[in-house]
Amino acid sequence: MMADRDENQENGAPRANNLFKIVMLVVVSTICFGLGMGYQLFRYFESGLPSIAKMELEPPNLVTRVFARDSSLLAELYTERRTPVALDMIPAELKQALIAVEDRKFYSHWGIDIWGIIRALYINQVSGQIRQGGSTITQQLARELFLTRERTYTRKIREAILSWQIERTYTKDEILERYFNQIYFGSGAWGIAEAARTYYDKQVDKLDLAECALMAGLPNAPSRNSPLNSPENAMERRNWVLTCMAQTGAITQAVADSVSGIPIRVNPVSRESWKAPYFVDYVRGKLLGDYSEDELYHRGLQIYTTLDLSMQQAAEKYLEEQIQLIESGQIRPFNHKTRREVIGDDSLSVRELTETEYLQGALVAMDPGDGGVRVMVGGRNFWESKFNRAVQALRQPGSAFKPFVYTAAIDNGIPACQVVEDSPIAIEQADGTLWRPSNYTGEFRGAITMRAGIISSINLVAIKTLMTVGAETVAAYARRMGITTRIPAVESIAVGSADVYPIELVSAYTTFPNLGVRVGPMTITAITDRNGNLVRRYRPMREEVLGKQTAYIVLDMMRNVVDFGTGAGTRRLGFTLPAGGKTGTTNNYTDAWFVGYTADLVCGVWIGFDQPRRIVNRGTGSVLAVPVWANFMRDAHEGMTELHEFPAPPEGLTTRLVCKSSGLLATRFCPEDRVYTEMFKVGTEPADYEECYVHKPSIYSR
Repeated sequence: MMADRDENQENGAPRANNLFKIVMLVVVSTICFGLGMGYQLFRYFESGLPSIAKMELEPPNLVTRVFARDSSLLAELYTERRTPVALDMIPAELKQALIAVEDRKFYSHWGIDIWGIIRALYINQVSGQIRQGGSTITQQLARELFLTRERTYTRKIREAILSWQIERTYTKDEILERYFNQIYFGSGAWGIAEAARTYYDKQVDKLDLAECALMAGLPNAPSRNSPLNSPENAMERRNWVLTCMAQTGAITQAVADSVSGIPIRVNPVSRESWKAPYFVDYVRGKLLGDYSEDELYHRGLQIYTTLDLSMQQAAEKYLEEQIQLIESGQIRPFNHKTRREVIGDDSLSVRELTETEYLQGALVAMDPGDGGVRVMVGGRNFWESKFNRAVQALRQPGSAFKPFVYTAAIDNGIPACQVVEDSPIAIEQADGTLWRPSNYTGEFRGAITMRAGIISSINLVAIKTLMTVGAETVAAYARRMGITTRIPAVESIAVGSADVYPIELVSAYTTFPNLGVRVGPMTITAITDRNGNLVRRYRPMREEVLGKQTAYIVLDMMRNVVDFGTGAGTRRLGFTLPAGGKTGTTNNYTDAWFVGYTADLVCGVWIGFDQPRRIVNRGTGSVLAVPVWANFMRDAHEGMTELHEFPAPPEGLTTRLVCKSSGLLATRFCPEDRVYTEMFKVGTEPADYEECYVHKPSIYSR
């Protein structure tokens, strides 16, 4: 019996060993298979994930800011309003609060906190609401930077892998700093710096404990817990954060209880809509021609512009007041719907329109020295109509085009005292019809000088002067001086039948105070990056387009317009500085203009409907546009620290006493009120023998 038992034991040992080997083989194979499958799954979920190097190389989306000439803020351009802040500028209480409520093991885990997930599930189940999230701070950052918010297991696995990679690459403090600058805190505030400004109008390092606790509670549900919209929810969430801080030992329970009793108080920053919105939108459009949308909206550029905010506000005020005065019927009977009648009392509910039914206006002012656009008013309300009439509206300038006619004449040797017959004329058109132009008054004055013609804006004088020098020549001068729109070589351009952009007309007029040098409109002076490093500096665009002598004579003629011509309303309204300019009125009184200048500012005003129709009967530029120009220019110059004079007459000019009746040298027989001093380019003055033939001695004086 003993022998049989021993034999069985001896036979069983190999079987046990074989079984053990089989089991171990299965276990090892399973482990290897699991590891292999795990590795393959890891590679599968890892594939297509973005490189976490982007976290360092690509800063969070930052706000681009547009500044006025005095560095005051005009507008912010962004898809996410965000300002970065260093971790050492964030209060310790805020860091402790965030870690206490969002990720208590932040400084010890490797990106994922399994027990934290279990704890969050338990707390949320017991409380009946979402009080803690299962994701770590690193996971939240990974999701915010690289992933969508879809609720799938695939996304969660990818989130975990990214978190692990982030933890391997960056320090905890680097992760925490990026989190504070990246996460959304509600009410349009991305990052803690903007959140502090949005809710408390404070720098982040000035937040107290109650405010820090509230801030830390927002990322979980920024809309539901907003102190602006839901103060009750905000207080409950803040107090829960304080409880968490007490649980982690960041503060004592006594402090938590004390601060929990503080009511929710906010001091939201005043975020006004864009100032000078037509100008800002114009600048934005120009920038998009040089920079991508990502660069413009996400890289925190600082845009420094030429706009003078006080001038802008004065221009908006005076233009709107004048248009409302026109609509009231106090100037002339107004037979159209007013803006209020078109949009109703609630302007906020009006739909955005390209063109409006109500009366509109535009104003552009430029510094003739550097072309800096100091003012741009493109309409009455940008949010109702973003169509920028200052730069986009093609309008007939009427008599405001006449300076180009007289410039061409003077530059081609015709003196300002040249006599032109103001009399009826019939001009055959291309279609065979006859055009019979008339003057505003319907009357004809006979022989008058070109100077008198521009002073009183006599149409027939301008038309006949154009016919003398040639329509193509006049069009060429207008193009040379900066008008880019089509100018047909026909007689009617003398009275402004060719469409122009207001900003181009204003730019062209800079030629006169600059004695022949035109400056192009400049809206941006410099761009810096988010750290203040210069990205680009802009220079004025200057071009000599006229001789100094020609420019000075036309300047002098246009000064007469302001002093005692169609622009004399400026003087009656109290504008006393030396100035030149020209009114403009189109057929049927559909457009009213005044474009004028001093040595320091060139300004153009236009009033009319988007769809051209009569504004009011006899609504000339003198009546409708001049008051805006005069009031604005008065205020604009009062705000200047230094005023300049027009340049002195250049060499190459001479003067003579001439008679208005003949345009020739005055004699002792010419009436005193017909004699004046005229300015000539040397070589174009009357010869000594070219005396007035109109006024001769009578037979009784011999």
